[in-house]
Amino acid sequence: MNDTAQLRNEQARRSAQVAIEKLQVEPTGLVRYDSHGRVLIIGNQAAQWLAARLEPPLRAEVLLLGGDDEPGVPSTPLAGRRMQLSGYLGAFRLELGEAGSHNHQVLQADLVVDLSDSPLIDSEIPPPGYWHFGVEPQDLDAATIALDGMVGTFEKPRYFDYDPSVCAHARSGQAGCRRCLDACPADAIISIGEAVEVNPNLCQGGGACASVCPTGAMRYAYPSPADIAERVRVSLRTYCDKGGSDAVIMFAAESDATDLPTLPANVLLVSVEELASTGHDLWLAALSWGAGCVMLAAGPSVPSRSREALQQQVDISQSLLQAMGWPASALRWLELTSEPAACDPVLDLGTHRASFAAASAKRQFVSLALDHLWQQAPRQPESIELPVSAPYGEITVDSERCTLCLGCTSVCPAGALNAGDGEPRLVFHESKCVQCGICSGACPENAISLSPRWVADPEQRRLPRTLHEEEPFCCVSCGKPFATRRVIDNILEKLAGHAMFQTDRARDRLKMCEDCRVVDAVQDDAAMGIPTPVDRDNPNHNS
Repeated sequence: MNDTAQLRNEQARRSAQVAIEKLQVEPTGLVRYDSHGRVLIIGNQAAQWLAARLEPPLRAEVLLLGGDDEPGVPSTPLAGRRMQLSGYLGAFRLELGEAGSHNHQVLQADLVVDLSDSPLIDSEIPPPGYWHFGVEPQDLDAATIALDGMVGTFEKPRYFDYDPSVCAHARSGQAGCRRCLDACPADAIISIGEAVEVNPNLCQGGGACASVCPTGAMRYAYPSPADIAERVRVSLRTYCDKGGSDAVIMFAAESDATDLPTLPANVLLVSVEELASTGHDLWLAALSWGAGCVMLAAGPSVPSRSREALQQQVDISQSLLQAMGWPASALRWLELTSEPAACDPVLDLGTHRASFAAASAKRQFVSLALDHLWQQAPRQPESIELPVSAPYGEITVDSERCTLCLGCTSVCPAGALNAGDGEPRLVFHESKCVQCGICSGACPENAISLSPRWVADPEQRRLPRTLHEEEPFCCVSCGKPFATRRVIDNILEKLAGHAMFQTDRARDRLKMCEDCRVVDAVQDDAAMGIPTPVDRDNPNHNS
């Protein structure tokens, strides 16, 4: 790049930075912690040493894992009891022994310093107010520094929003999507039946839950996805309008941004609370808005579970790009622990940059980005095979097994499966399918299988598709269609030996619609348990 182009890019980047500084961030709620200075220190001699040196307003109690109690330091002996620690800043609970036993005990604390060999809380992002340190002098100094000032009221943003109405976690007892639970490095999300629950006091804003959520039920709230996307869109638009060329978008966590090398003038840095709060929808949108490359700056602040979730997102994105003829390197990692990677753009849309807004729903947002990239792509495949983790795809139905009971339509959380307007027909809307697998688990005939893919042609993707249909079976009494021949045959076969269906009239009732079945049963003395004349004359008859 010559000096003139570099100067122009530097000026364009400054203009972009000014433009995004003017954007407003949607406010979010706050999570509050109250600490009164009760410190629980878990360990042996080092724990007693640390406790003796803490000063008011901190008040320390030691849980002795072994050894002798030091005079003047309040302590509790473990005495071989099981330990279970839970909670967060201001509300920790350590349970010793088994509930109901004579030596069961509960210790409560605002802060916990764990000097045991293995941490009692092993989450990658532990709750605020909990620290696991070694027992060397420098470790104890670090513990003293960590505790300093940890008395009073503390607040942090509420990092997430959750809409259970569109969650694909479970339906009618059938397990479905677990992406957010598996990705959370703070172990802040639990399953509660058909939905999930996030503990706001444990959530530290890792963001992976929102990135992997297929429906948008889990959203990053501070900043919101729309706020982050708008920053990217305005930054690229301003940079390009001011004459900048070869734009590269680089996402980095705020805590890692200071470790970045000096960036070339064509690199637009987007600092986010956590790197995992970005996902394939945002990266692909950035490419469609004119970025020649999207880079993910991964530093030590990115937990391994978040990195795994991000890698799945990268795999999905690169599969989509490569199938359309775009280079996979248009999305790549920058490891901050290694040599600086090249920041050269590899995807060029020229003047054909997208202009759609950043405030759309998640699936609509990614559809807009992919539709634009597909329209400008070197290749335009009708469909693209995706990794198993992808939240897009089709389902196929084995017509030999399917009885069109339509149970799958009642459990689909995304509305991707529907019945056919009163006809025995199963209709599929692929644009809505999130590949949660609930329909497959609910199918009594094991007739449904899933195939992750992306239908790249927008018109084909939006068309409903009939997966299976049969001629309706009509009521033998009134002629109204109410089931399929296969359903009736299965019922007749399964009830062939049942005592209630041994007469022709009783079996014919199985071929009637619900209304006619009730009318016929009321008029049938045998069905109503009314003794016939023969029965009344025979007192030994068992009805």
